[in-house]
Amino acid sequence: MHSPGSKRDEQSNAPTVFIPHDAPAHSRRVLDLSNWLRSEGFDCDIDQYHANEDWPAWMQRKIDCSDFVLVICTPTYLRRWRNDEKPGVGLGAQWESLLTRQHLYLAPGLNAKFIPIVFEDEHVSSIPTPLTNVTRVILRDETEFGHLKNRLLNIAPAEKPPLRTSLAPFSVADGFFSDRFRPSKGRPNRAQSAGFDHESLGLSISKETVFSNIFPVIYPPQIEVAKVTLRRGTQFDQLLQRVWTEEHNIGPPPIDYLIDARVLYRFRSDNERIWDAMKKRKILRPLPPKQSSDWAQSGRMADKNQFIKLLNRSLGQLCAIPCMTQQLKWSREMRCHLFVAKPATRVGKIRVKAITKESTREVYKAIPDKRSDDPNSIQHWQHQAFRHYFVRFGGRWFLNVVPFWAFTSDGQTYPSRWQKSSSANMRKPEKNRAVLGHVMFWASILCRDADLLRTNEPFRLERPIQLQVSPSVDDQTWIGIAREAEKQELSADLELPL
Repeated sequence: MHSPGSKRDEQSNAPTVFIPHDAPAHSRRVLDLSNWLRSEGFDCDIDQYHANEDWPAWMQRKIDCSDFVLVICTPTYLRRWRNDEKPGVGLGAQWESLLTRQHLYLAPGLNAKFIPIVFEDEHVSSIPTPLTNVTRVILRDETEFGHLKNRLLNIAPAEKPPLRTSLAPFSVADGFFSDRFRPSKGRPNRAQSAGFDHESLGLSISKETVFSNIFPVIYPPQIEVAKVTLRRGTQFDQLLQRVWTEEHNIGPPPIDYLIDARVLYRFRSDNERIWDAMKKRKILRPLPPKQSSDWAQSGRMADKNQFIKLLNRSLGQLCAIPCMTQQLKWSREMRCHLFVAKPATRVGKIRVKAITKESTREVYKAIPDKRSDDPNSIQHWQHQAFRHYFVRFGGRWFLNVVPFWAFTSDGQTYPSRWQKSSSANMRKPEKNRAVLGHVMFWASILCRDADLLRTNEPFRLERPIQLQVSPSVDDQTWIGIAREAEKQELSADLELPL
């Protein structure tokens, strides 16, 4: 059995973990697991970190003081738990099992401290009876270390969706549509008998095109997997940069990959040559590919989060490609992608197709400082930007794009001190066609047509979904329910009289 941690360091609030084990055969796996836990912020301790100790007292101290004790369950451990071992053999495991039994006896109820760990599926039957009533963790290889992290942090494997409730009381919903939409047969419904008038709510039988801001996500059916082999103290991104340069590539190296527990995951992309070079240099050791559906369609929250991380990295790679002479960058402080200013350029423009026509759009500009006598003085910069998140509907993944005005102090990614107030003021007039124009602008930037010549389709985004709905809500009704301060700008936007 192995567990990290002894007495918690007074300078750290890291959870302490202790891992005891019963056989030299597991020493390497236990060491890898402990090293990984420490790299993830858990104060993990094992016997291999110590040269000499009073081992019985040390083990008792660790079990007493650790937040978690990871019990590595094997047939040998179970035999020693039951005291069925040969005399003088496995005394450490027998002593540890005795201490564990005593803790469980003195603290009846839900056990949150002792976690059974299994390295092989067939070893599930080797879990001692007092530990069979808690959630076990199966760690077949390093790719599953993340499951243990979620268990230690008490993260459930699936997200509980909210209850679906009716958008309107049934008495209203039943009579919302008149006989124009539901032919009556026989007994009239409540709406007909009550003379319900849907037109008073601004509903029209004509169809209306509704635009969404969700972009369907296309990704390859398989995720490439590789073991990362690095010397101690070496950073993978630095090594990737070096190999990228030595292979005479231009620009920044790719970022569309995810590393977890020293295992790299990525979709196939346009940058296959650099990954082949990393494999030839034995920095990456290929592992069997993973089906994308294992993460994309999983009900486990941990799998879903891993897939979203990979999608975010792939989106970052898509945005890192220079777009029509302008460049997008990620602002960590404002959590958005934005067009950054070029040196000595106060206004940046590109020509794209937004809703129906192609036109020139400003993607950034310098805002003059009106309080300064210097006409070239800049208060801050205004940028076209977007925020995003990935969502899954009906088994499909979508990118939800939220148009955003970013204000920076340097024309790059650092926010201006007026960011919050300026952005809020800019969003107020963004109604109807203005918002739609922003969404379609980003569709022109982010969406690329499918390449039928590719055997493995790379990550890409499709244009946002459009729906034809009936009945529709006429624009004049929207003006009728708007606040007085908004009616004028809505009327001008829709070219309708007040």
